[in-house]
Amino acid sequence: MTETLVAQDEIQSVARQCLAQGYFLESFTAVDFAECIELVYHFNHWGPCQRSCVKVLVPKNGGSPGAWSTPSISSIYKSANWFEREIHEFFGVTFAGHPNLKRLLLPESSEIFPLLKSFKGEPKGADVTQSLKLMQEDTREFKTQEAVSLTQKNKDYYLNLGPQHPSTHGVLRVLLHLAGERVLAGEPIIGYSHRHHEKMMEIQTYLGCWPNMGRLDYVGAMSYNMGYALLAEKAMGLVPTPRAEHIRVLMTELNRVSSHLLWMGTFLLDLGAFTPFFYCFDDREKILDILEMATGERLTYDYFRFGGVDRDIPAEFAPAIKDFIPEFKKRLRDYDKLIRQNIIFEKRTKGLGILTKENALAYGVTGPSLRAAGVAQDLRRDEPYSLYPTLDFQVPTSTDSDAYSRYWVRFREMEESLKIISQLVDKIPAGETKLARIPKNFPKGEYYSACESARGTFGMYLVSDGTLNPYRFHLRTPSFSNLNAIVDMLPGCVVSDVVAILGSIDIVLPEIDR
Repeated sequence: MTETLVAQDEIQSVARQCLAQGYFLESFTAVDFAECIELVYHFNHWGPCQRSCVKVLVPKNGGSPGAWSTPSISSIYKSANWFEREIHEFFGVTFAGHPNLKRLLLPESSEIFPLLKSFKGEPKGADVTQSLKLMQEDTREFKTQEAVSLTQKNKDYYLNLGPQHPSTHGVLRVLLHLAGERVLAGEPIIGYSHRHHEKMMEIQTYLGCWPNMGRLDYVGAMSYNMGYALLAEKAMGLVPTPRAEHIRVLMTELNRVSSHLLWMGTFLLDLGAFTPFFYCFDDREKILDILEMATGERLTYDYFRFGGVDRDIPAEFAPAIKDFIPEFKKRLRDYDKLIRQNIIFEKRTKGLGILTKENALAYGVTGPSLRAAGVAQDLRRDEPYSLYPTLDFQVPTSTDSDAYSRYWVRFREMEESLKIISQLVDKIPAGETKLARIPKNFPKGEYYSACESARGTFGMYLVSDGTLNPYRFHLRTPSFSNLNAIVDMLPGCVVSDVVAILGSIDIVLPEIDR
């Protein structure tokens, strides 16, 4: 990865050059130092992966949060809109030229900047009173919009989808601007389940950060375990044991299939299809039974460790996988008949929620949603890690960029994951599952690592000062960028299609409100 320090007035020029060369903004965050706020932009290329880190220093000059300013790149990279709002509310940096620089995750009335080192948890501006005040402000604003629409003789109006709605699969609000049933615009509003893992991880030891990994993407937690292990092993120069590597990949791919099954069942249920929902959960329960054999857990896995895994697999683990493989191959054929060949499903999803390659680049979309737009990027192949370079598997893609394509790509990915599992289940070597000795803390320095989760690129940026605790830990989660892209996917559809488009992206709210 190349690293460049640029002046504040040069960042927009650098961003334009990166976009012209096919780089997307994978991650963007900040680090609080005594004299300045360091902005850290991580750019990546679709293929082959070419990483570039660009830094900008924003001097504090004795000022207070909110007075520190730097140019916005949100007009160049659409993904920067949310990234900059997040940095603004957590660090107090103002981005000049940003079209809507308001709080993203915290109440707008909050007066705190939680990721500054000076913040020690004071409740000022973030207590219940402030939250209630914000709710009242939202109500007044909605009434104003409603009054305006009445004066326009009901030509257009606003409707809230959520935050309590089954199709949002979490606490998410989508503010829809409608003309009759037609969507003019839609704005996702997040932050209802915010828990601030990044602040928590600053006061925990590196070992104590493990439980956080299983509580971000709670339906695909093994990939997040993998991501943290890769980062630590990269920083500390550790090489996992061969047995641990095989177990890790098996666990991750089984969890990837279970995640896709949960998505497919609930997505189809949102569209009114009941039978596939029960089949999907039946198959998913079988996978969870297998994972529970080794981990003792069924959802928020805390199983990986630096240089290995927490415990060895039991004797019945591999036979259970071997029994599951032929059963699931048969079930995949059943899914194909029930879903792909269903004319109602085709009519509800084909041509709906188009995500162009250009918008995918601008928003930093990754994972199946990107591959459904014809871009065959998968970090397991393009930036290989663990055993993936030795495995035979394909990266499914589609070119239609619609909701149907996003379904089809995930369906094919389950087939490929099953292929990976089949290659490994008979080749688990004997030996230890963890290293005898590991360092207690990371060496001083900055580290970035990424892996392919069920929803896309999961990246982690760490600043270590050599102590037992991370100085700065940033989590780049795929759903955060993927959901942002819905802004350009909703206009023109009808209200009933919003559920289908939102479901086709496959978001998990805890990794967004992290």
